[in-house]
Amino acid sequence: MSLDDDWHYLPTRTRAGALQRGLGRGAVRARRDPAAPELVYACIRRDHRWLPLDDRGVYLARLVRDLELPTGPIVARLFAADDETGEFTHVLRVAEALGRAGSDGMVESLRRYIQIGPYWREALGTVAAAWPANWWDDLLPVAADRLASAGRPLHLPAAAPWGDWAARDERIHAAVAHGPEPLTGLGELLSAADETGCLVEPSVDSLKTARHAAADPSSARYWSALCVLADRGDESDGPALLAGLDWLDRRDDDLCGYDRLADGLARVGGDAARQALPRIRSLWFSPHSYERAAYLRARLELEPDACAGALTEGLWDCEAGVRLIAVRRVPLDEKLERRLAYLRDDPIETPEVRAAAAERLLLESLV
Repeated sequence: MSLDDDWHYLPTRTRAGALQRGLGRGAVRARRDPAAPELVYACIRRDHRWLPLDDRGVYLARLVRDLELPTGPIVARLFAADDETGEFTHVLRVAEALGRAGSDGMVESLRRYIQIGPYWREALGTVAAAWPANWWDDLLPVAADRLASAGRPLHLPAAAPWGDWAARDERIHAAVAHGPEPLTGLGELLSAADETGCLVEPSVDSLKTARHAAADPSSARYWSALCVLADRGDESDGPALLAGLDWLDRRDDDLCGYDRLADGLARVGGDAARQALPRIRSLWFSPHSYERAAYLRARLELEPDACAGALTEGLWDCEAGVRLIAVRRVPLDEKLERRLAYLRDDPIETPEVRAAAAERLLLESLV
């Protein structure tokens, strides 16, 4: 997400706004929109994720490939991107997915970036985690030379490629033994924070204590209390969870935490959970797309017969978690069976979604 004070998301009803949020409707509309190429490039030039854990890489790469857009502007952006706000990571995820899909030009461009680019270690780690080893393993001498020229003590994670290369290079072996470097860039710090949850407050150790703290929104343990109720409470805790949604709404410029409460409301059920349904439906459009799968899970639990539209749209969503639910639960017709076959066969798609699509199609063929 940009840190510019004067920037804002465009309305969801617009094609640009839907693409910015990674919504399935944006991808579907782009196929017949003459303005789609520029809208897609705009979403690559500017990082519209709310937090780095939100995914746009597969979504945007798939649009670039399916619309047959030139990759030159993406390569140029990759080499020019700054990592202070996570911009480089955003473009890198698109480039990596395009390379994984078989774009020879993107594979070579990323290899070149690793040879000369400033954020080469992040690029190398990303492709090593996703690409076949024979696409990057020969870069060991390049990486070792770049590390040697750093002029400071080396600290490397044990993840690919460093753990594999440690047995073949003494300098890398020593750097891996030192452990990874501390996080420094804003993008790295935000990613780490999002992995542990956006909201961190003192813990609550019992359901009784949680109910007491959840009665007072000014309590320092209010959020932790709500999380305990969401995970372990019962139907009587529904009103407190519903009030928690109001509390989240009052937090300035913060879209985190709604997934925990949506999951909790779906689990406890009751009148409060049903009252929350309009809110849960509207949260589908949040740019903090990482939480979107929780809203779909909640709706499937609370109103399963009203989810066909969301499940259909979910097959085109930016988040793999949403696509996975949609693949498993969407009511199928001939058109959607073709979409599942597309996801099954698409090298850009995650292994989990591809496997789920293959399983669903197999089961359908046996009916």
